[in-house]
Parts: sequence; C-alpha cells; structure tokens
Amino acid sequence: MNARNTTYALLCGTALALLAASCDKGTEIREIWEDRYTDQKTDTVAVINNYYLDGHVVLTADALDDGRPFGPVTFFLDGDDLFVANAGGGSVELFDARTLEHKRSYRNERTQARDVCAEGDHLFVAGGVNREVQLFDRHTGDYLTRLGTGSLGGNVSWAGNVAASRRFVFVRDSKERNVRVFDRETLSTAAAANNTVFARLSTDDYFLGHGEQPQTDPYDMAVIGDSLYAFLYQPDPALIYAWSLADISSLKDAAPCTRTTLPSGRKIYSVAGNGEKVWVAMYRDGQPVLGEFTPEDFRRRDFERPLRSFTDDSRLRFPDRPMIAFHDERLLFPNGDRLEQPQHPLLRPPPPRGVTRPLQKSLPDKKERGC
Repeated sequence: MNARNTTYALLCGTALALLAASCDKGTEIREIWEDRYTDQKTDTVAVINNYYLDGHVVLTADALDDGRPFGPVTFFLDGDDLFVANAGGGSVELFDARTLEHKRSYRNERTQARDVCAEGDHLFVAGGVNREVQLFDRHTGDYLTRLGTGSLGGNVSWAGNVAASRRFVFVRDSKERNVRVFDRETLSTAAAANNTVFARLSTDDYFLGHGEQPQTDPYDMAVIGDSLYAFLYQPDPALIYAWSLADISSLKDAAPCTRTTLPSGRKIYSVAGNGEKVWVAMYRDGQPVLGEFTPEDFRRRDFERPLRSFTDDSRLRFPDRPMIAFHDERLLFPNGDRLEQPQHPLLRPPPPRGVTRPLQKSLPDKKERGC
C-alpha cells in the first residue's frame, strides 16, 4: 500500500470511529446540527420584485385588521403621523411614520378619500365626486362637519385636493378655474355643512376634470412656508401656481398669483416640505425622480440642481406617477393596492460644506407671469 492509500485509510478509519462514538451518545449528531444550522439571511442576498430585502416594507389590507380594501393614493405627513388617503377603502388611515403601525381610521358612510391634510386639531379629507371636504377631529377620529353641501349647487364640486394653513382651508375643485378658500375662523362644527367661501383664487385654465383624481391623474397642492402652491402636470408644459397667504388674507379674490411654466417634458406630481428642505416628485429626463431642494431653490423654481436625488435602479422602482412622503431618510409611496417603504440608502449625499455647485443657465422655456 502506497503512502497516499495509507493516508486515505487512516482518514476513513478516524471518521468511522467518530461516527461510532457519536452514535453511542444518542442524539448528539442531531443536537450539533441544530446548534450550528441557521436560516440564510435573505435580507443580504435575495432580490424579489426589484428590491433588496434590507428593510423594505409593504403594507396591504392586512395592516387594517378589519377586512376593508386598501388602495392608498396620497399622503400627508406631520411629524411622526402619516395620514394615508385610502380611496379603495373609503377612509383615511393613520400610521406611525417610523414603525408603520396602524393607529386609527377616519371615515363615515360618505367618505371618499381622494386627498388628506392635517393642520392643528383638524383633519380635512377631499371627497371626490361626493362634492365635499369632510372635517374630522384629528385626535379622536370623530366626524365633525363638511365644506360644501355634498350635492350640486354647493361650493365644492369634484374635490380632488385639499390643503390647509392655520387660517384657511384650500379646496382644489377639478371642474372650475379656481381654488376655493374657506376661513377656518368662521367654520362651525355644529352645522351640517359650511358653504361660505372666503375667496376664489383664479387660474387661467381648468383643472383636470376627472372624478377619480388623483388615482388616474395625480397632482398636488401644498402650503409651503408663506405661500400656497398648486401643481398642474398636464397639459405639457406643466404649470405651477403660487399665492401669498398674506395676499389671500388681505385681498381675497384679487390675490395675485405667480404662474410658472416648466420646461417641456418636466412634470411635478407631489411636493413635501418641512421648512428646511422641500422634496419634489417629478418627471425629468424620461423617468420619475425624487429630488431634495432648499426652500430658496424651490421658490426660484430651480429644479436643475437637487441637493440629492432618487432615481429608478435595480433596487427601487417608482410608480409611473409617484405621490410621495419622505420621513427620516425613508421614502414612502403608494403602489396600487399597497403602501411601500424601501429603506435602502439610495440617496446621493449633498455636496460638502463650502463646495459651490456649478451655475447653470436658466432654460428658455421656463416662464413666469401673473395669472
């Protein structure tokens, strides 16, 4: 027997001896196997539905615990409170923005949630073709009253979008050429309906006249800083309307607006601002983009130089028309019958302090004028 065969025989003999010894101890082999085997960590290696599984969360109807459908269309984020307009379930759902734990539902027998806005103690819900904006107690979930009569002839026809400041509620009426303004100081929660309009903010064009907005034609309206902004993503070129809150208070119907025409092919779907940064979900360079801008850049309508941005890649797929919220470095967006929160760090960091970004010429087809 040569040396190689001798070594092989010794190894086999040793293995048999160890196996025999372990068999004498009954379950030792099984216990060693159980101690050493662990499930493979799929969050570092598996890719499903274009996401790395490193914290990506998907919320479906199971999150509501009562069997109602879940069809999220828009958000409103206030601190750690994430209000989701659930058009599929006819309700607004409140989630903890950090944990995505479901906390409360807001609804009654007439609720058709197309958009939602929280300000102070109140929650405002745009009612779509129900021709009303419903008002709820933010803390208890109790229904209080509505803006508009809920029928033809009222001052809300197809309410697809709502925003609020401390003083006013703004209703974007899909069938008219204006934004209706209601004064919160005169609203009565004892009345069945509040139909007195404080002002009508005129525009040159009709908003998109579709009763299922924003499910089919997303848009946004938001109070950012000291101004109200309304975004019209169709027709091309897209438009931005802006009104000063101070002008609305003092001039009412005569409050002037600034109308900005975006470069051809650019669209804005959704905007979220926290006073320090403004996040804009837009369509640029043939794809959806989420960009972070300074308030100064936003006021100048300079969307060419984001501090950082998200774009589609192999890990993250935006919906075609993204409506977004952004909280604690985590992006949230509705996608059909679910709410998604990918947590992979995809953002490009902002430039270091003291580094000046190169100036770019203003594009010639971006125009501003009065309405």
